[in-house]
Amino acid sequence: MSKFPTQRKRNSAIPIIVITAAMVVGGGLAAGVLLVGKGTTLFGGSKWTDVGGLQELAAAQAQWLPLAACEVQYGVRAGVLAHRSTGSWKTAYVTPCGESPVSYVSVDVPPELQSREVAFNLERSSPTAPWKVMVQKDSVAFPELKRSLEQLAPLIVEQYPLELARAIESNAASERQWQESQAAERARKEAAKNSYPE
Repeated sequence: MSKFPTQRKRNSAIPIIVITAAMVVGGGLAAGVLLVGKGTTLFGGSKWTDVGGLQELAAAQAQWLPLAACEVQYGVRAGVLAHRSTGSWKTAYVTPCGESPVSYVSVDVPPELQSREVAFNLERSSPTAPWKVMVQKDSVAFPELKRSLEQLAPLIVEQYPLELARAIESNAASERQWQESQAAERARKEAAKNSYPE
């Protein structure tokens, strides 16, 4: 009696196990993406809530109004993977409104203004719209949030235009260098092609 049929049955089970495992992993990842898309973070995070309408934040909100930007991210928050986090206490990331040659600008936060207890996103649709103040309420205490918003506003309102101009000039210089290198390469190839005797 041949052993091949038995081996074939055993081997045919392997693809089923692999497919099942792939479906379980894929389903877990899809669920994770859905959770993140709904405003939650996966590992120990909670929903982000807009607290910008609180009267106690009106003075802080007023300080941010002159900023010609549509998003500010500050603080460290949980990433999609358990051992990963995103953001920074040392840097605020500011996104310009509308089309811009740069996608975001980094503003360094001096040590005396840094807070490891605060993470927030400021969001709005245009430079004249009011800010949404997005925060994880079970992770960030209100007094810390208020203090951080009030302390960081003057720094970022002052530094952002300077950093934006610097980033735009840096991008323009990089583009010029790339164009020059492309032109030099084209000239080199043309010279190489024309260097052969007829």
